Amino acid sequence: MSLSVLLSLIPAAAAGSGVRIALLGDSMTWIGGDSCENAKGWSHKLKQTGIADAIEVYARSGATWTNTCATRCDTAFYSEVLHDDNVIYNQARRLIGRVSAGISVVPDLVIVFAGANDAWFADRRPGIYDTIQDLLEYTLSTQPSDVTSLQGSVALVCDILTQSLPDSKLMLVAPLEMSKVPASVTHTISDIIAGTAASKGITTLRADRDVDIRHEVEADAPVFTSDGVHTNEAGASMLATYIISNIENTIQNIQK
Repeated sequence: MSLSVLLSLIPAAAAGSGVRIALLGDSMTWIGGDSCENAKGWSHKLKQTGIADAIEVYARSGATWTNTCATRCDTAFYSEVLHDDNVIYNQARRLIGRVSAGISVVPDLVIVFAGANDAWFADRRPGIYDTIQDLLEYTLSTQPSDVTSLQGSVALVCDILTQSLPDSKLMLVAPLEMSKVPASVTHTISDIIAGTAASKGITTLRADRDVDIRHEVEADAPVFTSDGVHTNEAGASMLATYIISNIENTIQNIQK
């Protein structure tokens, strides 16, 4: 479905709807820019729809879900490359802190789109594939350095966001296939993200399966990416259409 057709199907999502969205994630969201002005990012298409009155972007290039034993809670830290503190946890804490301080309003919907760097740089995240038999209910007092598996890191973010922002709907998006790692690796990472989120009652959109951006194509001669990883305008439009179509019902329920 084209973006123009999709827009015609959601007249209720016009400007003035009052819906506010917060975006967390890695470069796949960050590429759209903090103001969602870059057409190579899917967030640009999201903004164009007018589906939300406000979109706040917390995503940063290089971010991973997975913490390390050196990860600190540091909401002021800024990086655009892989780093122990460049994690989704710190983005979530920054969002929570801004809302608590009255700087930002409570978002109606929080979308977390990450996992590409977990797949790409798995060797830089010791413990990433460790499993936890009984997932704990984590709190703001939990130290991220004590939660160093992908499974635990996703659970930690889900728990602190749902506890701190109980009126916000939370939705995750699994990473796309990309040229840098075999598709099987991306699917494994996505399975962990989706399975962990499901255990918390949270939906994950499986972009790795549902969006037709494929490892073998992008590794050979990129079609929907500029470098085998990051979307070009065509890829961003395809990805945005997928995400928007899957949040339409959520947006409509928020508006009621």
